[in-house]
Amino acid sequence: MTVEPPTSTSAYVDAFEEYARTHSEASLYQASLLSQSFVKQGVGPEEIIALHGDAVERVSAGLSDRERVRMSGDSLQFLLEVMIAYGVQHAAFTELKAQEAEQRAVEAHKLAEEAQRADQLKAELMALVAHELRTPLTAALGNVQLARRSLSRGNVDRLPRLLDSTEETLQRLSRLTGDLVEASRGENPVLHRTPQELVVLVSQACGWASAVAQEKDVTLHRESEAWSARVLGDPDALLTVFGNVLSNAVRYTPPGGKVTVRYGIDSEHAWVDVVDTGIGMSPEVQQRIFEQFFRAPEAQNIEQQGLGLGLFLVQRLVHAHGGRVEVTSAPDAGSTFRILLPLLEGAE
Repeated sequence: MTVEPPTSTSAYVDAFEEYARTHSEASLYQASLLSQSFVKQGVGPEEIIALHGDAVERVSAGLSDRERVRMSGDSLQFLLEVMIAYGVQHAAFTELKAQEAEQRAVEAHKLAEEAQRADQLKAELMALVAHELRTPLTAALGNVQLARRSLSRGNVDRLPRLLDSTEETLQRLSRLTGDLVEASRGENPVLHRTPQELVVLVSQACGWASAVAQEKDVTLHRESEAWSARVLGDPDALLTVFGNVLSNAVRYTPPGGKVTVRYGIDSEHAWVDVVDTGIGMSPEVQQRIFEQFFRAPEAQNIEQQGLGLGLFLVQRLVHAHGGRVEVTSAPDAGSTFRILLPLLEGAE
């Protein structure tokens, strides 16, 4: 007898509660089953995040502040398992439907080409999932660690702010997951642009990067605090841009080094500079850094993990906003990435 995967709120609550209690492989398998049923029933990322929030609220009801903080880490891990499985299974489900339609309309050799393309799309999807979720997930986990330290010292005043920041990051994770399938197809990104105060987005990205910088003993400094520039932009896309550039700057700057963020306005553009004292790049590497999957040998020596997608996404998203990315660098002399975005008409 075939048992359909559970999709009710109670089933999700039971699966999350089991994972928080046991951290077992069986509970992670339940997360995979949940994701499979979500794909089949057309449940979207926003509905999943709402369901997850309801489950966390139910499971944590009646817990102490200390127990709630401990559960935050379990909540992030369980949601990540659900979302990754959802992304992979969504891609596989979509490709299966496409192949079934293709089998009725094309010749055998075209089916083989489509199968090869499907494998490539799945690989790219996994790469995008890993890369895009890493930065906000690291920030959320950093908040949990800070909350734990604050709680151990009896400083509970910081907990609401840290938990609010973690919730905001989880919401961003849900939106990113919904965009990954479209991004993996290689099409131009679909942006939902509205007037944005650029300094707010830069500040938020700096907030995420600060936890990683502190852990690595890299100073993260912002200049030009009293600054205002309004652009027509997609906030999630721009957060991805600044988050990736800041993440790279911190990652490739040795301990004791410095990353500086500064910004300004020219006649047509707002610009944001991210300046680091890291390993720098040769002219040959600079010519290739925006290629998909490219990683310089020097970067691989510092960190073997990495898929070479960050700067590819940065350039793609900046170009979609009508802007450009400029790079100045030299080996062992650090790098400066300048992101230029058109000013909103009438803004100064």
